[in-house]
Amino acid sequence: MLKRLIAGTAAAALAGTMLLGSDASSYVKTVGSNVREAVRQEISVEFELDRIRTEVGDLLPEIKKHLKTVASQSVDVKDLERDIAAREASLAQQKDAILTLRKDLEAGHSNYTYRTVSYSRAEVEADLAHRFASFCTAEDCVKRDHQILTAQRDTLRANQRKLDTMLSRKQDLAVKIAQLEARLRQVQAAEAINSMQVDDSQLAQVEQLIRDVGHALDVRESMLETEGQVLGRIPVEEASQPAEPTDLLGDIDRHFQRTQPAPEKSAESGNGSGPQL
Repeated sequence: MLKRLIAGTAAAALAGTMLLGSDASSYVKTVGSNVREAVRQEISVEFELDRIRTEVGDLLPEIKKHLKTVASQSVDVKDLERDIAAREASLAQQKDAILTLRKDLEAGHSNYTYRTVSYSRAEVEADLAHRFASFCTAEDCVKRDHQILTAQRDTLRANQRKLDTMLSRKQDLAVKIAQLEARLRQVQAAEAINSMQVDDSQLAQVEQLIRDVGHALDVRESMLETEGQVLGRIPVEEASQPAEPTDLLGDIDRHFQRTQPAPEKSAESGNGSGPQL
């Protein structure tokens, strides 16, 4: 099967070379690029976000590994610091003993007693030489350990900075992913609204019904206002008409067909007597 596949591929390559000549490789690259671009365009944004979340999740093992390295180095630094402190304390004691023996030898005695045991000057000088050689060797070791401690501290600080950078970048990625997810939800909501199909004729019918109901209510309100004006109005017109004067005596005379007698003239004008009956 594998041989057939290899043979088929070789035959296709040979046929392409024969048909297209030296441009065959260029055509193949162009086709491959177009195929990749077409496939990339078909991938949804939701799938890309899932892929990004997966990539961020894959960073966790590397971060944990680096965190374990930093923790181990931190413990090593602390252990070395305690070891150096203990050996420096021992060197301080050895220094005191060396200086004590040296001071005793300066006295010029032939014998020296320490804790009820007597030692000759030669024995004390030999012991002092041995102590001093051991002190110098231990002091050199402590100096080298200080150099090692400095290097370990520098390495630890560098790894801590790297770890902090990784954690900070991971947090930034998480924030950016959350922002992309929020934007995606907004786009999806807008797309859902835009995809809703509403019948325009049904909307127009509902709007016409609203207008008809409003018109009917306007008519009923107008009728109520008109009835209030007719039934409850004040009779201003009747009160404003002037009353006609009445002639009661004339009406009675006309009814009984009587006339009023004319008044008599006085016999003599100028006498002050009243009328004669």
